Amino acid sequence: MRLQYFLRWLLLFTAVLTFVLADDDDEDDGTGFFNYQDEYDFSEYALYPRSCITDSDGSNVVFDIYGKGHNQCKKKQVGTYKTSVQYFVKAYVKQKKQEAEQNGGEYEVDEDAMSYLYCQQYVYNNNYFFIQVGCREGTGKGFQIHSYSDQYCTQPLENQNYNLGIDTSSLMVGFEYCKNCVYTPQYANNNNNNNNGAYYNNYGYQENAFRHDSPLCGAAWNYKETCGRSCKRAAKNGSSNNGSSNKAFTTTGKIFLWIFSFSAFFFLLAGLAQRKKLSKSDAVLEDAAVKSAGIDKKYIPRIIIAYALFIVFLILFKRKILTWFFLLVGNIGLLWYYCHLQGRNNENKEAVDEYQQYKGEGGEVS
Repeated sequence: MRLQYFLRWLLLFTAVLTFVLADDDDEDDGTGFFNYQDEYDFSEYALYPRSCITDSDGSNVVFDIYGKGHNQCKKKQVGTYKTSVQYFVKAYVKQKKQEAEQNGGEYEVDEDAMSYLYCQQYVYNNNYFFIQVGCREGTGKGFQIHSYSDQYCTQPLENQNYNLGIDTSSLMVGFEYCKNCVYTPQYANNNNNNNNGAYYNNYGYQENAFRHDSPLCGAAWNYKETCGRSCKRAAKNGSSNNGSSNKAFTTTGKIFLWIFSFSAFFFLLAGLAQRKKLSKSDAVLEDAAVKSAGIDKKYIPRIIIAYALFIVFLILFKRKILTWFFLLVGNIGLLWYYCHLQGRNNENKEAVDEYQQYKGEGGEVS
């Protein structure tokens, strides 16, 4: 009997303890995520989220840290780093909740959406797979659900299904926006009887040793990773390394690459054919025009080859915008040159025909 009584109290105590820890989840997430000592006093610092990228390490948020006197993230940059989407969003939400609390309000976030920050199994149309929040494809300025074949969410499914009915719209991060690490409430300067300014200043407003003045900057700095050249390049493109700007050309794109390449080659050969038909006087004028432009005639073939190789390199490095631009410019230039030479040849031919006709009618030329 005493044993049953003891077990009941033990279960009650466990339930109460679980409730307290769950309620304290807002402070340290129940996993010790915020249990670290800040290396800096972030009261004068700012954070600038660049973009969300997907690389070999998974989905990460790339951000800049700025120091004292940053003037809205315009100078005093400490460095560029990255951290996982899970860590960054968790810290960002914690900071927004803390700021709302300081203003006497609440920051609403969908807890179900927060749960998808971590890999978990999902069933859709009788198919079992795993899902996790990652970077938004194409823009890198938001988040969406990604599906995976393994329980660690490291092997993305080849066919992604983004219409799973899961709402992640509440997981918002202000990308390309300078955010001060420490937020000062409007009423924090009211130092009358309740001394709000001291109450909310830095570590003054805290319930335990790990209520940081800036959960966002503190966690981002504590869990930061190095952002190398490829990482910074991906963030600059505003997308992931697998984003649309760096993807291989699509099948349609490859077809048009061949079409534009062959058309450029055709216009070049057609222009050379028209060049050979020029009269001696027109040929001399063309050579003079080329020479006046500061180009030696013997270097023209080398320039054409270099231009073609440059476009090939752009294709290999998947620089789509530059590739289409230089291909179009090349085609338009060669087409114009072909039409220009053809026009001069047609004028000469008409002049010769008129002369022959006039001579055949018995005309004389003085």
